[in-house]
Amino acid sequence: MLLISLPPEVSAQVFREFGPEEVQAISQEISKLPQISPEIRAQVIEEFLHSSTVDVLKGGSPLGRGFGGGGTTAPSMMSGEDMRATVPRITPGSRPLEFLRKVDPKQLLSIIRKEHPQTIALILSHLQASQASAVLAELPAAMQTEVATRLASIDKVVPEIIQEVERVLENRLFAVMEGDYRETEGREVLVEILSQADRSLEDGIIKGLTQKKPHLASEIKDKLCDFEDLQNIDDQSLQQVLRLTDIRDLVLALKGANKELQERIYNAFSPEMAKALREESESLGQVPWEEVKGAQQQIRNILRGLVTLGKLKFK
Repeated sequence: MLLISLPPEVSAQVFREFGPEEVQAISQEISKLPQISPEIRAQVIEEFLHSSTVDVLKGGSPLGRGFGGGGTTAPSMMSGEDMRATVPRITPGSRPLEFLRKVDPKQLLSIIRKEHPQTIALILSHLQASQASAVLAELPAAMQTEVATRLASIDKVVPEIIQEVERVLENRLFAVMEGDYRETEGREVLVEILSQADRSLEDGIIKGLTQKKPHLASEIKDKLCDFEDLQNIDDQSLQQVLRLTDIRDLVLALKGANKELQERIYNAFSPEMAKALREESESLGQVPWEEVKGAQQQIRNILRGLVTLGKLKFK
């Protein structure tokens, strides 16, 4: 229940800390969960906070001391207002985005990883070098290149833009700390968590579930479309995906696609655009597989988002 109350990307990070058998066991339990009321979610969060004295935003881990009741308990449960007090605040006269310097890199990553590369570059430019480096290291390879490119070319930014970024990030930080108490079913949450996980974690969980609960594994796998599923959606759906895809990601992703899929995507563009894409792809030469995989994962995430919204049709 704690894991489904956390943001999916944070739950995916937590999953990586467990062994294969633990991951399988937890995944099965999540899939069995019915709808959980906001009140019960709040109680679970409070119980967890009560059992841990570690403040996530100060660089600690809530899964270290006290998880499961084994550590030192805090003097009192932490309410929503108490949690707000632990979030670094924007103080008048401070340097732009200075409050983020007190945020743990992993926590910061969870609230900015879906932003545009330009926005991430702007945020990193205001962090301490060690903190920015830790965040950059956790981004997909293709995203790292984009962010680094934009970071190197950042010039003066209008103060109003910085203020708006500060406001949005502070609100998002509060939301993460206070928890998202949406009512949702365990299977849907598991799908959402796996959508944020890397390929190895996803494959491991699906493989384990296939052995123990094949019907559940099949149901979840159907919702976890992959890059290759671009071949299985109709033309209108393909156009939707391509409109939302960064051209750089598309060019890199096509380096690892089969000929049939490459031709289908090229045919979805005008002859002039298709020619430009082919030339760009050829000019790149050999590309590290990690970059190709990172770009394909970006497109995979777009696919999954549209599937969740019911916007795609399969052939």
